[in-house]
Amino acid sequence: MAPTNTPSIQLANIWTAAGDGQRDRVKELVDAGTDVDSHDDFGYTPMHAAASYGQLEMIEYLISAGGNINVADFDGDTPLFVVETPEVARFLIERGADPSHKNSEGITAAMNAMTEGWREVAEEIAKTTGETLTEEPEDNDLAHVAMGDDDEHDEFMQQVHNVMQRTEEGQNRDDQLRGLVSQMVMRQIQEDKTEK
Repeated sequence: MAPTNTPSIQLANIWTAAGDGQRDRVKELVDAGTDVDSHDDFGYTPMHAAASYGQLEMIEYLISAGGNINVADFDGDTPLFVVETPEVARFLIERGADPSHKNSEGITAAMNAMTEGWREVAEEIAKTTGETLTEEPEDNDLAHVAMGDDDEHDEFMQQVHNVMQRTEEGQNRDDQLRGLVSQMVMRQIQEDKTEK
């Protein structure tokens, strides 16, 4: 009997296959019962992978297979949060991606893109949302942020106090605290931009 020359092929999981644009492999997995919106151990979905790697045909396939273009990972980030080109951002928005969605930290995809250094992506998303984009101030620590309007400062400090008190009572409120701080930082950035 002659030996067969079939190499050992490691089959890609749905997330890797989606990111690599392997439509046949993704279809095979979906047909076998894999949830098209399944999360990996980090909350990433096939839609996130396809968006991150700019796999437009894969995104179309995932949508046609029932994939949710606004599926969120464990941090509340949708696929629009991971795109690295304005073309992919526009493609997702044209297919129903919600550019106004805020993740668990209260950040939009446009704000996230600015933080990641993807200014063109942020500008593309902001065309839809009307968000004003600003660079982060050099002095962006909490002391700087808290120096704003006294009423806002008092309100912010009261909200932080409330979250901390609930934490002491045994409730985990890290996400709420992170969201409050993010909102205050973004408010201060907006005010700094207005003053310039």
